[in-house]
Formats: sequence, structure tokens, C-alpha cells
Amino acid sequence: MFRKSDNRLFELAQSGRGVPSIAAAVLWTVAMLAIMVFAQVGARAALRSVLGNGIAIDPLAELLGFISIFVVLWMLLHFWRRRDFTSLGFRRPEWIPQTALGALIAVVTMAAITGAILLAGASTSVGYLHSRGVGAIAFGVLTLLATTVQSTSEEALFRGWLFPAIGTRTGLAGGILLSSIVFAIAHATTGPPPLGWINLFLFGCFAALLAISEGGLWAASAWHAVWNWTQGGLLGFSVDRSIHTGLLASIHPTGPDYVTGGAFGPEGGLIVTAVLVASLIGLLTKRLRW
Repeated sequence: MFRKSDNRLFELAQSGRGVPSIAAAVLWTVAMLAIMVFAQVGARAALRSVLGNGIAIDPLAELLGFISIFVVLWMLLHFWRRRDFTSLGFRRPEWIPQTALGALIAVVTMAAITGAILLAGASTSVGYLHSRGVGAIAFGVLTLLATTVQSTSEEALFRGWLFPAIGTRTGLAGGILLSSIVFAIAHATTGPPPLGWINLFLFGCFAALLAISEGGLWAASAWHAVWNWTQGGLLGFSVDRSIHTGLLASIHPTGPDYVTGGAFGPEGGLIVTAVLVASLIGLLTKRLRW
């Protein structure tokens, strides 16, 4: 089973000047999220003044905004905690196998979600690749890059920075539960329905368990990035009530909202709840066999 004593993320977090208090870690997390929001707003305004209102504005602003989390985290670790940035869980020798594993899990889980939503009833419309031709591929690559930066920065913040700070003082269960609650609250501005709150919490729990299992953040970051991009950027589901046109298609669920997520997107429905619970059980079962 998962034990605090064999958790490599906790060992890495205690390097340098050690781990900050829970209160300090939470306050810095909130501060970095606030900086990210201001960076995105400023970047969006600056880009619009230069580029107008093209479709690339939002992914570019998102990319620049989330880069600010990496910058502040690096400064925080370097100047205050005297730790290397890779001690968050980004050790280079492991990045290829862990990234491949995380991407594979995301593809399998999102395929299951998509299949279930289509069976529950959904209509589809053409994606950017059909309506805009091969030029849409460049936009797809840009959204994938922005999503990768966004997802990896969130993993660095919530699973690399916050989770070990809480877990070294409360134990693994406390670290997973409390960091996942903060992760869910951080997405409150999207107005999730009740099942959306549950799914955000379960998402955080699975990411934390995956990070523990792999001893780093590469797998969790890849899973998070591929999950997000496949959902909105590739298949065109709504994401946090934001309507997306996917590269391949746009899928519009027509089944019950509590099942499919409705206007909020799949993460607001029971199908995602079931997939996340199954994923958690599968990861825990695998660990028990070890």
C-alpha cells in the first residue's frame, strides 16, 4: 500500500531548507493562482492590441499566464527553500516512460468517457480540420502546447508543491484529501455543478496517487494534459461551460445532464465520476499487488 516512508515526492520536498508550513504553502498557492490570473488578463489585452481578435489569442494568453506559475515556483524554491526546481518531481531520467504512461491512461479513460456519452445520446458537428483544412493543425498544436503548460503547471503547484507540504505533516491521506479539496476550490470560478465538484476532487486524488505511484510528476502531468486537450481541443466537448470546437469534431451530448455533464462538459456528469472511481480503484489495486 502507499506509505509515507516510501513516498519519493515527500523525500524530494524535504531537500534544501525543508518543507513550508501548511498555511504558508496554501497562501503561496493562492498567490500564484492570483498572479496567473493577472498575467492572463494582461497577456490577453496586449495580444488583442497587436493581433486583433484571432482564434489564437486565448491559447496564447493561457500559455503566457500559466508560465508565470513556473517562474514564481522557481523563484520560491531557489531563493527561499534552496531547492532545485526538479525536486517538485521532474527528474529528467524518468520523463519518457512516465509521460508515455500518463498519456496512455488519458487516452484510455477519455475514450471510455466519449464512448459512454455517445451511447447516452449525442450529436456531432465538424471540427476545425474539416472546416479550415490543414491550417487547423497549427492551431491544434498551439492549443496542445498551451494545455500542456497549463496542466503541468497545475501539477507542479498542487501535486509538487502543495501536496507534499500538507502530507509531510498530516500523512498521505491528509495530503491527498486536503490538496485535492484546494484543487477543486481553485476551479470554483467555472461554476461546477454538484457532480463537477466531486469530479474535480476525484481528479486531484487520482493525480496525487499517480504521482506517488510513479515517484514524480511526469505521468500525472501527461495524463492531465492529454485528458484536457482531448476533451476540448480534439473532440470539442464543452469544458467548464466554455464551448469548444475540436480539431476532429465537436460533440454535443443530448442525454441527461447529470449523466453527461450537459453544458458544463463531461466533468459535470456521472460518466466521468464512474471513470475516475474505476481509475482510482485500478491504481490502488495495482499498488496492493506490489
